[in-house]
Amino acid sequence: MTGETVRDVASHTVPVPTELLASAPSRMLFTSKGDQLYLAWEDGRFARFDLRDMDTPLLAEQGDLVPADAKLTALRFMYGEQSLLSGDSRGDVRAWFKLASLDDRSADGAHLVEAHRFSKPGGAVSTISTSVRDKSFLVGRTDATITLYHLTSEQRLGEIALPRGSELVATQITPKSDAVVALTADGNASIWPIASPHPETTWKSVFRKVWYEGYAAPEHTWQSSSGTDDFEPKFGLMPLIFGTLKATVYSMLFAVPVALFGAIYTSEFLDKRWRAPVKSTIEIMASLPSVVLGFIAALVLAPIVESFVMAVLTAFLFIPVAALGAGYLWQLLPRSVAIRLEGAPVVVLLLSVVLLAIWAGGNMGGVVENLIFFGDFKAWLDGRVGDGAPGIALAFWPAVCFGLLWFDRRFLSDRVAASVAGSSPSRLAVVDLLKYVVILGVSVLLAWLLGETGAALGFDLRGELFGTYVQRNALVVGFVIGFAVIPIVYTIAEDALSSVPGTLRSASLGCGATRWQTATRVVLPVATSGIFSAVMIGLGRAVGETMIVLMAAGNTALIDMNIFNGLRTLSANIAVELPEAVKDSTLYRMLFLAALALFVMTFVVNTVAELVRQRFRKRAFQL
Repeated sequence: MTGETVRDVASHTVPVPTELLASAPSRMLFTSKGDQLYLAWEDGRFARFDLRDMDTPLLAEQGDLVPADAKLTALRFMYGEQSLLSGDSRGDVRAWFKLASLDDRSADGAHLVEAHRFSKPGGAVSTISTSVRDKSFLVGRTDATITLYHLTSEQRLGEIALPRGSELVATQITPKSDAVVALTADGNASIWPIASPHPETTWKSVFRKVWYEGYAAPEHTWQSSSGTDDFEPKFGLMPLIFGTLKATVYSMLFAVPVALFGAIYTSEFLDKRWRAPVKSTIEIMASLPSVVLGFIAALVLAPIVESFVMAVLTAFLFIPVAALGAGYLWQLLPRSVAIRLEGAPVVVLLLSVVLLAIWAGGNMGGVVENLIFFGDFKAWLDGRVGDGAPGIALAFWPAVCFGLLWFDRRFLSDRVAASVAGSSPSRLAVVDLLKYVVILGVSVLLAWLLGETGAALGFDLRGELFGTYVQRNALVVGFVIGFAVIPIVYTIAEDALSSVPGTLRSASLGCGATRWQTATRVVLPVATSGIFSAVMIGLGRAVGETMIVLMAAGNTALIDMNIFNGLRTLSANIAVELPEAVKDSTLYRMLFLAALALFVMTFVVNTVAELVRQRFRKRAFQL
């Protein structure tokens, strides 16, 4: 109340190990919170004490800060007190991070790890001083030099040479980090202006792994801001580039098959009266704003998928299986019936098959979960139940299917065709249906055996391709971006297929080829350049997508192939960060570099697409 200062003094005894009591420590450091004490001796030994309970100080760790043939000459905390800088008589400076221990090497569960080393032949380290704005620090040496380094990027930012014979007493970086001050033993003080506005950015720190304070190992990281003043920005672009590619790959895996098969069906099999309405309906999809799609994905689709994830995945698997099965069953119909059902009835039947597959997948999701994923799919993803066999089987099942199809076409098709030559169309249809069922069953069996074998050998894709389920994830993003890309790919591919001269189709059909053989072996090769262009344009659209990713991807800058985890893309990062970036700041410039990286990616995609398209066009022109 009176403003009088009252000081309470309490003394506590620190339990210094007996083997260290032979001499007095040459260095002593306290953290600003008073919870850690470092004692260091000239021979490099140190002792770290945990003072969180002042009544019972705890010897947490002891060890060596310098090699056996060197002496400790300087010790200093880095700004933020998360790193410890030690200088020795050989001229080396080491940066030590306090990391969590996975064993009992320390009493408080943490230990010091050498993360960075700065070497310079010459004199011993005499002084170390740190910046109060970033991770820059000054090192004065007995050879009358002062060197400015940056801790995280490991840059040597500059060096000052004093007159020969000068003995440094102290060095300091000014509070604004715009000058360096040095004091020599003869009483002279010198000041030099410095300009290092972006010391934390190098090509290495942007595109390679960097060991940041508090991290157990070097990592690719993007984190531009935090809630504390001593936070160190992290500007690694690799998580953003990876997120862009991840979103693109998953979206194209969904969009390309749907769009291309839809274009082939519309161009080659659908009744001419229905082509224009169907194409117009699909083109209307392109008019939907991406912000609306992102809004629906984030607030409607993502919660539904999270609640019924197993049903959704089962439906995804059932739809192509049911569609192919329906195609083989269609061949069993008499030719007269099939002709009468062409047009609208076929479209209705196809939609019915898709809806039936979705319904069956929704109802079979629980059965599949109990039968394959040990009763709880999300617990299996977390690694809490089961082994890695289901994940390996699921990941390799498509490859097994394609392998069996290749084997059938390479070794079995001709023999089967020869054995049923001259048979009735209904018998041929039954043979095709049986082949489909056998290939499907064998593929499932082989994939499961592969999964069990891999699990027995210790392989597990959880933590790689699969992992903990997050509501806003790459599965949702891939589906919605794919929905936005489908109209573009479909329209261009359908135009390319429709532009193939009808004389080629007529010639093929006149030679006895089926409509499917004509489509795959005559029309597709001629239209390859246009189809490839359609895919590449769709790829460019997916790479640059912003609002869908921004709203539905979780905005987590991670390098993780897990389809059930989030991501952050270059375009979404620019949209989020640019409004808050100070002009000409490091973040501001990094966002422009991110934009340049996005431009380079799209430029490379378009260039490769044009080169490949020209090659396909020359081949088609020769026909």
